[in-house]
Amino acid sequence: MAVHEMYQYKNRGEALALTALSAVGATDTVKVMGCKAFTWQYVVASINTSVTVRVEGSLDNSSWFNLETSDTTKTANGTYYINWSGEGEIAYTRFYFVAEVGGAAATITPTIYAA
Repeated sequence: MAVHEMYQYKNRGEALALTALSAVGATDTVKVMGCKAFTWQYVVASINTSVTVRVEGSLDNSSWFNLETSDTTKTANGTYYINWSGEGEIAYTRFYFVAEVGGAAATITPTIYAA
C-alpha cells in the first residue's frame, strides 16, 4: 500500500481523498507526523443494514491501534466524521472498514484533513 504524506508543511491544510472501500480492509497509510489534529470524513453509500468502521493510528506504520475507545457503527447512508486531536503524536493513520451486516453492497469513501 502507498503512504501519503500530510506532515509538517507538506499538504497540511488540504483534504486528501482516498480510494473508496467496497469490502473489509484498510485505506492506504497517511503520514501525519507533526500534525496536531486530523479529521477523517467518510461517505457511506448503498448500505444494507450497517457498516462498522474505525480510524487507526501507528507509530511505526506496522503495528496499528484504534484511535477511539471502540469501533463506530452506522445504519444509514450519509456523510460522517471522526476527529482526532491528542497530546501524543501519531505518526501514521489509516481508515479501516471493519464489517458490513446485511449484504455486501456498501461503499465507504474516506477523506482526511490534517492541521
